[in-house]
Amino acid sequence: MATPLQKPFLRQTEWMVAILATVAAVWLHFFYLIHAGGLWRDEISVKSIATLPSLGQVWEALPHDHCPILFPSLVRIWSAAGLGTTDIGLRILGLGCGLLLLAAFWVASRTMDQGLPLLSLALAGLNFTVIRYGDSIRAYGLATGFILLTMSLIWRFIETPNMRRGLPAVMAAVLSVQTLYQNAFFLLAIGIAGAVVCIRRHQPGRAIGVLSIGLPAALSLLPYVNPMRHAQSWWMVSKTGVDFTGFMSRIADATGMMVGVWLVLVMITALLGLGCGLIKISPNETRVQQDLLLFASIALVIGLTGFGFFVKWMGLPTQRWYYIPAMGFAVVGCDVILPRIHQAARMGVLVIAVVVALLAYPSAQSALKQRQTNGDLVAAQISQNARPNDLIIVHPWYYGITFGHYYRGAEPWTTLPPLEDYRFHRYDLLKSKLQMTNVIEPVLKQVETTLRSGHSVWIVGSVPMPQPNEAPPADLPPAPNGPEGWADRPYSDAWGAKFSYFLVYHITNAVTLVDPTTNPVSSMENMPLTITSGWRSTVHTNSP
Repeated sequence: MATPLQKPFLRQTEWMVAILATVAAVWLHFFYLIHAGGLWRDEISVKSIATLPSLGQVWEALPHDHCPILFPSLVRIWSAAGLGTTDIGLRILGLGCGLLLLAAFWVASRTMDQGLPLLSLALAGLNFTVIRYGDSIRAYGLATGFILLTMSLIWRFIETPNMRRGLPAVMAAVLSVQTLYQNAFFLLAIGIAGAVVCIRRHQPGRAIGVLSIGLPAALSLLPYVNPMRHAQSWWMVSKTGVDFTGFMSRIADATGMMVGVWLVLVMITALLGLGCGLIKISPNETRVQQDLLLFASIALVIGLTGFGFFVKWMGLPTQRWYYIPAMGFAVVGCDVILPRIHQAARMGVLVIAVVVALLAYPSAQSALKQRQTNGDLVAAQISQNARPNDLIIVHPWYYGITFGHYYRGAEPWTTLPPLEDYRFHRYDLLKSKLQMTNVIEPVLKQVETTLRSGHSVWIVGSVPMPQPNEAPPADLPPAPNGPEGWADRPYSDAWGAKFSYFLVYHITNAVTLVDPTTNPVSSMENMPLTITSGWRSTVHTNSP
């Protein structure tokens, strides 16, 4: 057992590590602000929805994105105040959301029995995924902060139930689910955990009070039921399903080189927390501490399990930023549970936090040097250099969201296939294209006319180059009779293959102006740029 002299030293060391990790995390947020560059398509989609002419139009467009009304409303207010008219202005809003998440780590730990967010800061606060995408113009950073605040406020209510503590908890709960739908699963887990603690204390009335905190939040989601049900009619083109391998792969993407630490730590924490919460193993452990262990461990297990079911049920190909709320929820649970199990565990947490922070900081700084997109630079280059009557082809189609946002030139541009709206992700329009045949033929005719007249065709994005003597790519049957039913990727690949086949056997010159392998840009939106010119009428055959 630690001596009285050792305990103050340990606490002072914990405070020093927590403060240094916070300073390092704050610097990384500003470092990302400096290097992030322009907005990429997901951010532009949110901005475009948020700044539609009327609130009614904003509401109608919400199903085209993945978040409820709160974050678009925040972007709308920010923009209306004149602060979101530039990329840097919106990036500052994202910075504020990221710093709020850092503050939420502190508030959650300090509120729940005066803890310190050592693991939260080291594993999540210095994690490049949490910083890059928590600070993006998306709802993930803000939503994670709100659900952590909700967790801590509900615990305060469990300790002393009154209106002064209950009302902030209700407000935080509503804000959390109005920022991100999947927070509803974490809120349910927190409510169940709180109710279990109250029942064990023989306080069934207080258990009802804890569960009732989530009721207004649940009711606030009812207006979204019909719009989101309707949206499934077009989101089906993206629903490729999620298997266990893909799920674990995305967790590895999100947690980076610390994936093993994350998985082992969360599993050990859940098991030890449940065991120590149910069985008192230390004579110095108070009933409040034991209840806190039970509360946090039940919330951790049910919350992460519910999140997993949500991912499976949605069937969308998740990306690393989808896991930010789960990461924040998990690591706060670890901070609450592990240091209270045993003095040795407390020392272990400190050591893990120091080692992880020392490894994570340089890795995060290196990753955060990358711009979020080069779409703004590519659009500017074409705007300045395209000649009258040139044609611009953007592929895949979703690059058109970024390109259309930044392009200021007068020359025509289109995607494969052409869509009527590029302000945000119009999967409903894409779905109608999947049901058509020869959908890119008009684009190929535009390309031929442009090249025959001596003008250039600019290609934004990558298209697969055919091999020598390769047969012309076959047209896919209209969806849902394609290789993967309604999935759009096989069609997008087929359109790109047909376009590249057409170019290879007709153009006389091609110059790569932007090589993505030489750009410090995120792989999510690193656009190549090629200019082609000349025309030859050679008909390619497959004969040897």
